[in-house]
Amino acid sequence: MVALYVDGRVNLDASLEDVETAIHSLDGSQCTLVVVELASGKTITIGGGPSKVVAELSENDTHRWCVVDPLRPGGRIQLVVGGQLVDPPVRICIEKEAAVEAARTFVSENGARSRHLEWSVET
Repeated sequence: MVALYVDGRVNLDASLEDVETAIHSLDGSQCTLVVVELASGKTITIGGGPSKVVAELSENDTHRWCVVDPLRPGGRIQLVVGGQLVDPPVRICIEKEAAVEAARTFVSENGARSRHLEWSVET
């Protein structure tokens, strides 16, 4: 089972295509948060838009991983995630295609982190 939550709407039998479409719909104003939950309880949360997003994979209550772009400079950027203005570190603000890759691996490999992306434990 793949549960997909998109800004308050729920699809309890989502396909990988549904997940990818939801990520591409992140626009930074009307649609700002996508959460994918597996039957195991693992989740991947992707928020922001329209050009940059953040992606966090939660294996359990204490282990959270973010996709990072090691080529991005330091500092912070403003994004709207879940309807709230936040200022995450620039290095965790990634392109939507990287978020799609993270979600694709997460769904198809039962909660795994993509080996094609760089991940960091964030606190």
